Amino acid sequence: MQGLHPLSRSFALLCLVSAFGLTVLEWRDPLAWKTANNRLTNEVTSLSNRISIQNGRRPSLFNRRQVSDVQIVVQLSDRKINVYQHGEIIKQYLVAIGQMEWETPRGQFQVIQKSEYPTWQHPITGEIIPPGRNNPLGSRWIGFSSSRDGEIGFHGTNEESLIGEAISHGCIRMLNEDVEDLYTYVNVGTPVIVQR
Repeated sequence: MQGLHPLSRSFALLCLVSAFGLTVLEWRDPLAWKTANNRLTNEVTSLSNRISIQNGRRPSLFNRRQVSDVQIVVQLSDRKINVYQHGEIIKQYLVAIGQMEWETPRGQFQVIQKSEYPTWQHPITGEIIPPGRNNPLGSRWIGFSSSRDGEIGFHGTNEESLIGEAISHGCIRMLNEDVEDLYTYVNVGTPVIVQR
């Protein structure tokens, strides 16, 4: 690696180390000594970055787990959600669930994504619906399952009269005011249990 620019050497070293699955690497800019004597703001002089590498890959938002004292339990037969905090029910919401052939999956999950005013893509036609009055996701999206078949989550609705029905493509529909409230209780990593 001789003859390479110091940044190139650092990047090459980072690539080699990440290929071997190093868990945490502290990286400092090799040119930091040039700016050490300059009177720059703290943001500019703080050139140290912590880079976390897992199995040779940078972590994604979906791999980050936050400890949560909140748990969501979906009861499909009752068409309701119970929100638990420290083992006690603190909220309940009525919901719509997946229709026949598009049943809401049962099991243990965790929140993997949150979004305000989401865009929706129709699972059959592929049509993309931007945020707004005609968007069937309503004002919030809380995703808890993602596979090659699509994504499943809690969301608002533009047809509130259908709450309580088995009508969705697998997601859990809520009143917009309810999903906005639920959104404030959950983080990425919050456990979600979906049961019959």
